Formats: sequence, C-alpha cells, structure tokens
Amino acid sequence: MQILYIVLNDLSHLPNILDTFVKLKVRGATILDSEGMAKAVLEYEGLKYLLSGPFQEINLKKVGSSKTIFTVIPKDEQVPIIVEEIQKVLTDSHEEVIGFMFTLPVSGIYPLKAHKK
Repeated sequence: MQILYIVLNDLSHLPNILDTFVKLKVRGATILDSEGMAKAVLEYEGLKYLLSGPFQEINLKKVGSSKTIFTVIPKDEQVPIIVEEIQKVLTDSHEEVIGFMFTLPVSGIYPLKAHKK
C-alpha cells in the first residue's frame, strides 16, 4: 500500500488528473490548496529578499498557487500504472514546471468514527 502525492503547479491539468483517477478506479483523493516556498518568501519577506537571496533565479511572474493531491493506492502493482497514466495527461503545458509526484509506503489506515450511544 502506498500514498501518491502530486504537487500540481499548472492547475489547468487538475480536471485531467481527476478524470484519470476515475478511469483507473482510484476511489478517493484529497486536494489541498498549497503554495511553494518561493511564493511564501515573496509574500512574507518581500521582493527585496527574493532579488538578492537564494530565489533570485525564479521568474516571479510564474510563482502562483498550487494544489497538492494525495491518494492511498492499496495495491503496490497499481502504482506504476497510475503514475504512467498521470504522466501521459501532463505532457502538454504552457508552464515550464507542471509539478511533481512522489510515493511513500503506508503501513496502515485507521478510520476515525464517532462512538454510537
């Protein structure tokens, strides 16, 4: 069992990813609004820090919002299939960096439920 994370910078691809999940019978995912470190530094430290600091190479016009999608994949053999299909739908983009994916092993899932009285 693994968890697949997708950090998506080009949000125009979100519908394609969700369609792929449905097609491959991925039963659920959580989608969070997220932002990268460059955007956070820009907002909290200001433009002066970025222009002289470690982020000086970043094109500030391309620093935007992102989505972080994660889903648990119960069978390890499904992971390469799902990853490959996601990569296929992300081949066309106007952005230089669409995002990235990674997986981590999951050792257990523990549902939380209210006790019935």
